[in-house]
Amino acid sequence: MQGDSSAGGNGGGLNPYRGRGVYVIVLLVLINIVNFVDRQLPFILIGSIKADLQLSDTQIGLMAGLSFAIVYSVAGLPLARLADRGSPRKVLALALGVWSIATALTGFAQNFLQMVLSRVTVAAAEAGSTPTGHALISRSFMADKRAIALALFSCGVPIGSTLGLGLGGYINDMFNWRVAFFIVGLPGLLLALLAWFTLPEARRAGNEGAAPEAYGPGLRYLFALPSFRNMAAACSLYAIGSYAMNVFGSAFLMRVHGLTATQAGLGFGLAFGVGGAIGTFMGGYLGDRLGQRDPRWRQWIPAIGQFLSIPTALGAWLCADPLLSIILLTFTYMFGLLYFACSFATGQMLVPERMRATASAVLLFCLTLVGSSIGPIVVGRVSDLLEPTHGDLSLRYAMSLMAITIAWSGWHYHRAAIALPGDFARIAKEAPNA
Repeated sequence: MQGDSSAGGNGGGLNPYRGRGVYVIVLLVLINIVNFVDRQLPFILIGSIKADLQLSDTQIGLMAGLSFAIVYSVAGLPLARLADRGSPRKVLALALGVWSIATALTGFAQNFLQMVLSRVTVAAAEAGSTPTGHALISRSFMADKRAIALALFSCGVPIGSTLGLGLGGYINDMFNWRVAFFIVGLPGLLLALLAWFTLPEARRAGNEGAAPEAYGPGLRYLFALPSFRNMAAACSLYAIGSYAMNVFGSAFLMRVHGLTATQAGLGFGLAFGVGGAIGTFMGGYLGDRLGQRDPRWRQWIPAIGQFLSIPTALGAWLCADPLLSIILLTFTYMFGLLYFACSFATGQMLVPERMRATASAVLLFCLTLVGSSIGPIVVGRVSDLLEPTHGDLSLRYAMSLMAITIAWSGWHYHRAAIALPGDFARIAKEAPNA
């Protein structure tokens, strides 16, 4: 495709290892870190919020899962469309400013409804982060460095999650959950100003490829590709388990193993941060290296990761030792998140430049709408149903159900791998000048 033979709109493109490219990728990573600090923060504060506002696990699942997922999924598509058709820099900076203010204001919530309203505002703004970040990277970086730039950007997910859990738990123990939202929310405003004034405009190049400009036909173009359909299904199914782990992982360590908020935040944060960073980076690196030999590796790597994460996840929930549980969770995230950079980098390869933010937003729509909405609410509901007979151990057994969707995800990644060569051949045929 033409967009992969040039960096697009910036005179040859940047290199993430040199000069201005280093600054751009560092700033984008910092923004992604803030994104996931703000997103993960409520999860370590669940115990305090639940006690203060008298919430059930089902309400926690609705607040942190279903309501967030619906708004995030729906808002992501129009924001991605704005980024594709205009300035991803401006969309990203404005979104960052809004979600940072909304995070700080969450500390004023006095009831369940106010918590939901504050979190859906965060969701609506954060929906613009990943698609616009991907669009900026695709327009700004040289084609042969784009996959590693996407992998570096994606490392903000586990790093931000670690900081959100660790800082949130510490601030909660030192002060309270409301102060945690104030302190964590406001620094994003500085990054929003830096993004607005210092990120490159990265205007898109001319027409490329055969994908349609209109939104509806563009979506049909994406889902006409068997590899994209299976990849979207795989992301969604993995997200059911992973979002449930994100929401209830720290609460699990506190309830089942008796850890404090600080201990649980640090332990779970390190598991997510260390395991997730390794898995995210290695997924992008291996996908780029092995994918040059055989494109199917770009989806076989996530498939292998999903199947490897099943025994470690079950071990983490069912073992009796908290340290072993944290170690197994580290491997669970490391194996599971091999999918992240591989999936989004592959999505960028399947579409022309003018659809790259949209392709990322569609994947996020699928994995967030399905994963965030189904995973936490199902686990929360099952935990509530089992609590009368199993007490605090109810969360352990509810979490174990997620192994089913992880295995199903691995199967779809395998199907995506089989379809990739044919889809690449079809794209090359439709864009003979690529």
